[in-house]
Order: sequence, then C-alpha cells, then structure tokens
Amino acid sequence: MSTQQASTDVHARPTVVHHPSPSGTAPITAERYVSPEYLRDETERLWPDMWLFACLERDVAEPGEYVVFNVGDESILVTRTEEGTVGAFYNVCQHRGARVMVNERGWVKNFVCPYHGWTYDRGGALTVVPDIERFSGGVDCEARSLQPVRVGTFSDMVWICMSPDAPPLEEFLGPLIDILEPYDLAGMTLVADQTVRLDCNWKAVIDNFGELYHVEHIHPQHELMFDCPTAQTDLYENGHTGVLIYGHTVNTRLPVSDTPTPYLKHQLGMFGLNPDEYEGRVLDIRADVQRVRREVGASLGYDYSAMSDVRLTDIEQYNVFPNTVVTVQPDDAIIMRSRPHPTDPNKCEWDKLSFHRFPDPAIAKAAGVEFVPFDPTDTPPAERPEHDVFDQDDIIAGRKTMTRTIDQDIHLIRDVQAGMRSRGFDTAVLCDDESRVQHYHDWLNHFMSGHR
Repeated sequence: MSTQQASTDVHARPTVVHHPSPSGTAPITAERYVSPEYLRDETERLWPDMWLFACLERDVAEPGEYVVFNVGDESILVTRTEEGTVGAFYNVCQHRGARVMVNERGWVKNFVCPYHGWTYDRGGALTVVPDIERFSGGVDCEARSLQPVRVGTFSDMVWICMSPDAPPLEEFLGPLIDILEPYDLAGMTLVADQTVRLDCNWKAVIDNFGELYHVEHIHPQHELMFDCPTAQTDLYENGHTGVLIYGHTVNTRLPVSDTPTPYLKHQLGMFGLNPDEYEGRVLDIRADVQRVRREVGASLGYDYSAMSDVRLTDIEQYNVFPNTVVTVQPDDAIIMRSRPHPTDPNKCEWDKLSFHRFPDPAIAKAAGVEFVPFDPTDTPPAERPEHDVFDQDDIIAGRKTMTRTIDQDIHLIRDVQAGMRSRGFDTAVLCDDESRVQHYHDWLNHFMSGHR
C-alpha cells in the first residue's frame, strides 16, 4: 500500500449557488412513503404543478410520431405536429373519456379513439365525429378538441407540465441547462430502454439516488473506480440536486494500492496506456486519462471542446425534482425516472434510458487510430431498442440487469419499503452526507403546501 496523495484539482463546472431549503429541516416521516392519503395528495398537489420528463424528442422526430407518457392515473400524449413543433395533450377523448391512444408509441395519420371513432389531427383538433347529425345539440369541434398540456424541450428531452401557472421550463430547471448542455445527449445513441416494477414508493428510489452514504456498504466495486468520499454535492432551487464524483481513480479514504485495480487496468488498456507504468502511481491515472482522451477525441469524431478536462473522467448525477435522475459522463448518459403507482403507495415503476456515444469509424480510420476508448465489440444498435418491462424479481433472479450497481439497489429497496411500514419506524435521521435527501424533502413539503 502507498501514501499517494489524492488530487486536489477543482471541478470545472458552472458556479453553483447553494439554495437553502424553503422551509428549513422538515421531518421525513414514514407516512409519505406508505400512506394512500399522501399518495392521493401528491396526485392533486404535486404532479400537476411540476415539469416532468415525458419522452425523448427523437421519438417524436416526424409528424405523426407519438409517445404516451403515464404518471400515476394521468396519461399524456406527446406528438410532432404538422408544423414541426412538439405538442402534448391529455390522452383522453372528449366524447366519453376513453383513452385515445393505448399503445406506448407509434406513428399515425390521425388520432382515432378506439371506442367510437372520434378523430383528432396531429395538432389535437377534432376533425371527425361519426354520425355527427345524430347529435341533436350539435358538437362544437373546437371546444371538443384534445386538451393541450404545456410542453418544453431541452437536450433531446421532452418535458410536460399540466399547470398553466407553473414557471417556464427554463426557469424551473435553472442552472441545470447550462451544466448538462455540453454533454450533448442528442448526439448519443439510445442503447437500452428499460422499466422495472418495484415494490416500493416512488420516492424511496429517488432517496436512494440522492446520497452516497450507502455506497461503501452495498456497492463495494465503486472503491475500485470512484472516489466517493471526496464527492461534491450541490443543492439547487426547486428541489434539484447534483453530485460530482472523481472517476478513473480509487477510494482515497481507504489504503491506496500500489497496483492499479482490475477495473483501472481495463480502462488504461482501452485508452492505450500501459498499466505497468502506473505501479505506485495509481492516483496519476485520472489526469493521464483526461489528457489522452482530449488528444484522441477529435480523431474519433468526438467534440470535447465544451468540456473541461476533469469532466473527461468524472461522473456527474443530477436529480431533477421531483422524479428524474440524469447521470452523465463524456460519452455515456443515463436518464432514470420514478413513476408512482396510481393507487398503491408501496409500488412504483422505475424507468432507465441508457445512452452511449460511439466513435466514427471513418474518422478513426482516416486518423490511423488503432484503438477506441470502448469495448471494440460494442457497436451501435441497428434500430431503436425495444422497451423492456419486467419485475424486480427478474433482477433478483438474474434474468434481467440494469447494471450491477442498480441491480444491487433493487435487491435492497423493497426491504427499505417494508421497514417503512413497521410500527417500529417513525422518522428518518440523516447524516451530513445525506443533505441532498433532506433538501429534496424540504422542497417536497414546500410544493405540497401549495407553493410554486
């Protein structure tokens, strides 16, 4: 073991203003995880006023393409109009209240209700009422068009808001727009689209991704590639939070080995660096990977000009209030989203979209590059991956995976929910490393109290 010194460089990100919680340190009670009444209150007071990540803009790239986004007992239809704009509507026929579109996504010439055939164009306008002459009182087609929902886009993500009074998307997201923009999510390829049904409250999952206190206990592999104890935590207005973790290094709170870990050896090999040259210099790996990635990036077709060197090795995660988690690295990203069960506070759905930026083979060949910083067998999918939906037991049994780390979280999360239901548990107590969890719940209280 060695006494190597940890790097002290400054993470180059936009300056962060740490916003105090709007209501101080509020108690985090079991009620908000297990109470059907609290779930109903969220349906009325929280979800309608929030900007919610609904789908990818690439999935509604052409007029007529649509995606159905369900959250709780509400259903929103997102589509591309004839004018080329992204539109969103309540997915409910104005005749008798049936769901207009029942498939998750697709392409249509018009939206036709399967119940009685009422037809709406791609802009939501009611255009056909079968046997309209049989409505003795007539039908006001303009008034009976699909009811619109506010929609905004950012970095290939489509967001919807059901409230006409909520602030604009740009104001709601605040500094997260400038922070995430350099990662160019739109330039990455979607490689997996997964949803797992969990036996826990939707907020229990968000809490799990709001702290690193549990990492050394259930994610031992992280000490081989990340330095979680030195992570930088950021608290933003509107309940958003962020964390930045040193990557391509090791946990410096533990004894630092003279020899690179198997994970670091693999990383060095992918970047054309010799692991043998880092005997006794494990903490130099991070800076060298930054340098090599910068040098080789252009020859692979990557544009890192908007990224600082430290962003070429580190991992950043941003929790967008109330239910979305965005994890980014230079050429990989994950969007995760927790959606509540309509009636059961002990159940939710956890969505995970995985992205990867692939090198341009033609550019690499022309530059004479003999390696790429990824698994050489890793190639872009021929088409958009199918949406894979499964239960948490499929993860536990090993039939499905959402990455080793997330699988470990899923193994544990229903036991957390079970404990919440115990008479022996009343209120959480948090350490300093769980400040993001407290910040989140303070803003949750703020919005649930009717504030915007």
